[in-house]
Amino acid sequence: MADQKTYSIRCPIHGSMPFNQREVGLINHPFFQRLRLVSQLGFASLVFPGATHTRFAHSLGVAHLAGKVFDQIRQGQLFDLQQAYSAEQLAYARQILRFAALAHDLGHPPFSHAAESILPTCASLGLPLALGISPESQASHEDFSYAIVYRLAKLGVFEEDEANDIVAILSKRLKPSAKLDPKAGFPSIFALLCQLINGEVDVDRMDYLHRDAYFAGVPYGRFDMERLVRAFSIAPVENRMLLAIRQEDVPTYENFLLSRIHMFHQIYFHKTLGAFSYYLRQAFVEKELDFSITGDLDEFVHCHEASLRESLNRGADRKWSRLIVQRKRAKTLLRLSDESEPGQEKLDWLSQILDAAGVPFFISRSSNRYTSQIRSAKIGPETVMVIQSEFGQKKLVPLADCSPLLESPVKRQIMITQLYVLEDQINQANQAIQKGLNDTNT
Repeated sequence: MADQKTYSIRCPIHGSMPFNQREVGLINHPFFQRLRLVSQLGFASLVFPGATHTRFAHSLGVAHLAGKVFDQIRQGQLFDLQQAYSAEQLAYARQILRFAALAHDLGHPPFSHAAESILPTCASLGLPLALGISPESQASHEDFSYAIVYRLAKLGVFEEDEANDIVAILSKRLKPSAKLDPKAGFPSIFALLCQLINGEVDVDRMDYLHRDAYFAGVPYGRFDMERLVRAFSIAPVENRMLLAIRQEDVPTYENFLLSRIHMFHQIYFHKTLGAFSYYLRQAFVEKELDFSITGDLDEFVHCHEASLRESLNRGADRKWSRLIVQRKRAKTLLRLSDESEPGQEKLDWLSQILDAAGVPFFISRSSNRYTSQIRSAKIGPETVMVIQSEFGQKKLVPLADCSPLLESPVKRQIMITQLYVLEDQINQANQAIQKGLNDTNT
């Protein structure tokens, strides 16, 4: 790959980030520039005033980390990639990884996940059948990202093989092109590239944890990023290469995992965000807004938070839109962090009490998998390996078998359930609850 001019972009998280001409061409495209008007944390700025950062800045940071991590694993501890791939192939793999990092959030709608409920069916996006996505299913932001990558290929930003490989990495549904085929007898790098973009310890999570903590002004998401990057290596396992870390760096991974768990509990699933996301979904359900998203990608370029906020302001005389525009918070009467039977019984009891008293309420449920690593499971494309050294010998062990944090065979999900009432109904709700408690005790 010919040398290209390098441009430097400054970042408060990573410092100076270099991008080549082709990457800058993608960054300057309207599809990517749209992300300047899509916030990274949706309604979080209502609680954390500094959290106004965007998917645009985040995507730049992810691409920068993708290059750093690829350069780290190319050095090799157990395996030298140059045995399996030519220098040209490795340069191609690095470029495709960075393109995938830049493109991974291109399909996010305004306010990110809260607006996904109004995305059209996949049929409207014209995605290739090889992806195995049902045309009748509702599109996700990932589906929009794939469609945009294919559109960018038609516009000359990517070559056809590049678009295929970018979507293959993002979706894990496509076979990569022959450009990523190793020499005969060597394992493929493809699973590793997928892990680096969407895996247990991926560059997406590494960037957003530090970035979100920085702009929210909280300490929860901080971990030793530099040491974690230096810990990365590759492990050839059967017909694939997998991400690996050294035994002595397992605590660095655990610090990363705990940071992620804490950020979900303290930031991503914050009680205020849950309420406002519910407001927005209801505004869509009850058709309060003159705002829609179709599969027309030319229209999607203009689908951002500025236009959605204008629609909210125009509908500010309607129930849910008014709550958003006037920033009316809801009161959390119950917050459950698991799906235990006692918690569900408490939720059912409270729901019945409020129902009987005629107090309107709503329930918000949020969940996210906190780890993909399962102890004693068969090694697969998502498995992170640990390099253990003993008496001069190295052996590979799955990460889940090396970390006490991954011992539980059951709890793999962060589950938050919250029951709310609106501010003007708090007194009525409290009276109903007190009466219910008195009746229970008599």
